[in-house]
Amino acid sequence: MLALSTVWEDESDLDPVYYQELIESPEPREFRAVPAAVHGIQADLALGNVDFTEYAGAPSGEPDQVLRPI
Repeated sequence: MLALSTVWEDESDLDPVYYQELIESPEPREFRAVPAAVHGIQADLALGNVDFTEYAGAPSGEPDQVLRPI
């Protein structure tokens, strides 16, 4: 399954230095997960235990770039 962040940040009010950092290294906005992992992801995001960017960066260490339950 594809998880995608739809959060949009208004860039007009950002500090120019921070804005440049966002352009040069944007935060991950998507990741893939097996269906068995979706419930845990939803629960963690709803409770605020983990934010979306932490989940989006997690599968980068996996060979096929897919997040699986532990």
